[in-house]
Amino acid sequence: MRFPLLLRAGLIAAVATAILVPIALIQGKIAERRARANEAIAQFAAETSGPQVIAGPFLALTCEETYTEEREIKRGGKAETVSEKKVAACPTAFIAPRILEVDASLPVDSRHRGIYPIRLYRAKTRLTGELAWPEPAPPNGLNPRAYRHAYMVVAVSDARGIREVRSTPAATQGRVEGIDARFAFRSDLGAYAASRAGEALPFDIALETIGTSSFAIAPVGDATRIHLASDWSHPSFTGSWSPDEREVSARGFDARWRVTHHATGGQGLWESDAREGRLFSMARSAGVTLFDPINVYSLSYRATEYGFLFVLFTFGALALTEVVAGVRLHPIQYLLVGSALAVFFLLLMSVSEHVAFGVAYAASAIACVALLTFYLRHPLGTAMRAAGFLGLFAAMYGALFVILKSEDHAMLMGSLLVFALLAVAMLATRKLDWSGLAARMAS
Repeated sequence: MRFPLLLRAGLIAAVATAILVPIALIQGKIAERRARANEAIAQFAAETSGPQVIAGPFLALTCEETYTEEREIKRGGKAETVSEKKVAACPTAFIAPRILEVDASLPVDSRHRGIYPIRLYRAKTRLTGELAWPEPAPPNGLNPRAYRHAYMVVAVSDARGIREVRSTPAATQGRVEGIDARFAFRSDLGAYAASRAGEALPFDIALETIGTSSFAIAPVGDATRIHLASDWSHPSFTGSWSPDEREVSARGFDARWRVTHHATGGQGLWESDAREGRLFSMARSAGVTLFDPINVYSLSYRATEYGFLFVLFTFGALALTEVVAGVRLHPIQYLLVGSALAVFFLLLMSVSEHVAFGVAYAASAIACVALLTFYLRHPLGTAMRAAGFLGLFAAMYGALFVILKSEDHAMLMGSLLVFALLAVAMLATRKLDWSGLAARMAS
């Protein structure tokens, strides 16, 4: 055999590559389980209530337009043009509030659909502020327009989640013509009177809703202040506006927004949003998503992404032991050790579906470390070498757990570990006679 050392290295590399195949299959299984969990959450939301977005209140004004219709008639054998005044409905006007203040609390309750956890909140929201009666409707060219009836309207993205509404003025359930909203409740304000133009119309609305995943407010006011507080300690603030003030602790979060019409586009844009169905767009709202930092599928999937490091470290340490201590291991032994490394990730996912992720990680790691150490005790020859690998495995699993808990530093820690392995290999073999080793292997 001319190049026994290179052949040996090639065999070990081939076994290492083969071990990456089941790790990739486990990744696919984790993705499948995560998809099932998302389906369970979507099904729960379909049966109860989904993410909630609240938009309003708006002052809705029905409108009529007077126009002249001309037609030809024959009178006495002669054609004459006759003009006739007619009235038709014109688009309902939606006036955004001058001042909008929102105060909401979101206590979160954990539910389960099978083995899958679901976050359900019960939001108690208070909307206060003032609208203003507008000037009479501007004409459409030569055709005069007139406002007729007035309503105060609040739009809610998922009506099934509404549990209670208390409003001043009093509110009733129902849709309002001209607003493309999935649900709205309204307060009847009577006929429009031009004499009230510019007059303030205060409102005070208390609304209790349940929802899942996220909660948001559309900042429709010329000046909007939003205050959200919850006992959920892992918020992910979403929408087009970040909180001006936020406080996040183990007890929950408290966040405040201040948004003006200069940032939102003001009255004209909100009116078009109301008609065109964009009121509930997250891009036009400010709110929070209930982020779950202990998503077992995300953590398990991330763990498998470092599977190649486990294989690299273990096979590298075994190969180094062969070179330095003169131990000879068969490729099948490498294959069995690699299989135990891959099974760890499968154990981690399946156990974490039933117990806390930290407990599942510890149980899976202890089981695999014990198995690997017990198996390697005989081929390595001495208890001291087996103890060394016990320390290596414990360090690997400990480092991976730290990486999973500190995602921002994952790349740095992984790079340092690879550098550490290379440094140990170079230091341990710096005086090794590779030519002599190759000659002994060939003989």
